[in-house]
Amino acid sequence: MDVSTVVNQIKHLLKNISVVSENTQRNDEHLVEIQYADNPLDPNLLAYCFDNILGFDVRYRIFEKVNYIIQFDYKGTFAAVGHFKMSYTLSIDRQYKDEIISTFQQVLPLLEQLFMLIGEQALTNNEFSMKNEAAEYFGKLSFYEKKIESLEKREKIIKEKCRNKYDVTKYSNGCTCFTPKGQEYLHSLSSEITYDIEAYIDTFFSALEHVLTLLYPFVNSSNLVDSYYKNYIRNTRWSWDAKIRDVCGNSMPTGICAELRRIKEVYRNHNAHGGFSREMMAYVQIPKFGRFPIYVGKEYLKGFINCSYDDISYDMYLDAKAVFNQFWKTLDSEFEIPMLFIRSGLAIPIDTSIYTDGIKTKEQAERFIDKTWFDIDNQSNMDW
Repeated sequence: MDVSTVVNQIKHLLKNISVVSENTQRNDEHLVEIQYADNPLDPNLLAYCFDNILGFDVRYRIFEKVNYIIQFDYKGTFAAVGHFKMSYTLSIDRQYKDEIISTFQQVLPLLEQLFMLIGEQALTNNEFSMKNEAAEYFGKLSFYEKKIESLEKREKIIKEKCRNKYDVTKYSNGCTCFTPKGQEYLHSLSSEITYDIEAYIDTFFSALEHVLTLLYPFVNSSNLVDSYYKNYIRNTRWSWDAKIRDVCGNSMPTGICAELRRIKEVYRNHNAHGGFSREMMAYVQIPKFGRFPIYVGKEYLKGFINCSYDDISYDMYLDAKAVFNQFWKTLDSEFEIPMLFIRSGLAIPIDTSIYTDGIKTKEQAERFIDKTWFDIDNQSNMDW
C-alpha cells in the first residue's frame, strides 16, 4: 500500500462531494446540522480532505473567530461546514445526514493510514521535529531539589526538638519502655527523602538522554545522511554515555563523565530489573567464614567495599547535585545557542537550519525564540 493508493481510496469514498455549481439545489428548510461530537472527522482532518485530496480552494482564518467555511455539493444538494471559535458544524440535506457520517467514519482510518505512510517517509528523510520536553525535565529536577532540601531541614528541626525526649509506655507487668520521641515520624521522613533522591537521580539521567538527543542535530547535522530516527533514536546501542561522547566529544570534562557513570551504576542501576540487573548484589558463602556480599558487574563496588556504599543519603545527594549542575553548566557553555532553543521548549527539527540560519549571537537566538512563541500563541488563538 502506498500514498497514492490510499489517496485514491479516500477520493472514491468522497466521490459524491463536489464544488457548488448553478445546478446545486439549496433548500434551507431541509438542512440539518451535524455537531462536533457527531462528526467522525475533526475540523483539521475534514479541511485536509477538502483542501489536499478533493482540491477545493480552502481559505483559512477568513474572519475574526472564523477559521474556515467550506460550501460544497453533495449529490446535487447544498451543504456547508464551518469551523468557528466556539463551534464546528456541518449542514447538509436531512436525507444525507446518516450517509455522510458513515462515509466520514470510513475515511478516518484511511487518513490515519495515509499519515502513517507519509510519516514513515518523513522519518527516513529526517523531515520531522522532536517533541521538546526539556523544560518539564528541568522543572522536575528543580521540584525534587526543593523538596529534598526542604524535607532535610524539617528532619533536622524535628531531631533537635526531640533530642533527649522520650515517649514513656508502662505495661501491666510493671515494665516501662522509653521510646525516642518522634521516632516513627522521623523514620517516615527519612524514607521520603530517600525515595525523592532516587527519583531525582532517575529523572536526571532521563533528562540527560532527552536533552542530548535534541542537541545532537545541532552539533552533527552534517553527519545526518541516514535516518536520525532509525539510526540513532531507535538504536538501543546509543546509550547515555554514547550520547555524551557523540554530542560533546572532548568538551565534556572526563571527571564529570566518570562521576556520572559512578552515580548511575551505584545509585540508579541497583533498582534496575527489580534489583537483579548486571549490577546486582549477591551473597556468596565463604567456607568457614560465612555469607559475603558481593556486587556483580559494578565497576565501583566490588569485593570489599571499603568506604563505598550504595546507600542513599543526603550527603550523597549533594555530591550528585553538584555533578549534575556541572554537567548542565558545561552544555550551556559549550552549546550556548542550541541549548537556548532546547530550554525554550520549542519543538526541535532535525533540519536545525530552520532555526539557526542567520543566528550568530545569543541575543538573536532569544529574539527568534520570542518571536516564534508569539506566532505560536497567535496560531493557537482564533481571535485573528
